[in-house]
Amino acid sequence: MLGVVVAALYLLLPRLVDTEHTLGLVQGADYALLALAVVLEVCALLAYANLTRYVFCVLDIDLRLRDVLSITVGSLAVSHLLSAGGVTGWIVTYNALRRRNVPHGLVFVAIAAQQFFNYVVLWALFGIALVYLIVARGASIASYLAAILLIALLLWLTGYGIYLYNQPTKMRRRVGQVAGLVNRITRRETVKEEHVDEWLDNLFAGMRRMTSHSGAIPRTFLFACGYWLFDLLCLYLTFFAFDFRIGVVYLVLGYIIAYAVGSLAPTPGGLGAVEGLMIALYAGFGVPSAIAVAVVLVYRLINFWLPIPPGLLSYALIR
Repeated sequence: MLGVVVAALYLLLPRLVDTEHTLGLVQGADYALLALAVVLEVCALLAYANLTRYVFCVLDIDLRLRDVLSITVGSLAVSHLLSAGGVTGWIVTYNALRRRNVPHGLVFVAIAAQQFFNYVVLWALFGIALVYLIVARGASIASYLAAILLIALLLWLTGYGIYLYNQPTKMRRRVGQVAGLVNRITRRETVKEEHVDEWLDNLFAGMRRMTSHSGAIPRTFLFACGYWLFDLLCLYLTFFAFDFRIGVVYLVLGYIIAYAVGSLAPTPGGLGAVEGLMIALYAGFGVPSAIAVAVVLVYRLINFWLPIPPGLLSYALIR
């Protein structure tokens, strides 16, 4: 139901403001700057592919950048169309690597490591954004409490994950309990519990490679930061294309909060939720509503929709 609501919101967003004014803004945009924004989005995808390829290299999975880029773009396109949380994209990546004779355990570790390093950057920035909103902009008591609880939850989850990683026996027990719960909820064997030990053995072995490999952690974080930075610059340049100069702090706050919260939405790629949150946040930061709608929708056209056609072609090829 929530997915239907956010999808309807996405379709109705242009109607929430003067449609003719918004269309006029789009027609009057600087298309040279929008073309440069597309180039920046390509750079973001290359950074994401390099993150994936570097994780593969550390795990002794030797693939060319072209092959990794095909798998990356293909998995993104499928996940944007079919699933929330990127699950379908993970399956595409898994199948593509298995066809290249990559061992099952290494595929599992590679996908887990790629997602971890990519999203830990986003959620770390989200925590900083919350602290900034509390300290610099002020908030009601309820907002203070909600932000403090959310930050505490993020810190606890991070700390508990590190604790379990260093306590393999407890981690096996917890993962087994989660697998059993998932199977009971879905009323079928969604997760084969007899495979849990094998997955965790491969995870521990893979993470030992990541942590013992010289410079692996800093480089993976660098590639992950490159992905988010180029994507953010794409949005910044889209504002410039509409002749609006937004403050860097407001730009980053709206971007980080929209993606962090939108990533939890039950729609492919946060569709509807990310757009709605961005428009609401930027309007609240003083951006005229028509400009906010035009900028966000054009940015999401570049960020979300444009990679889908080449991604589907890549998906057809890697199949």
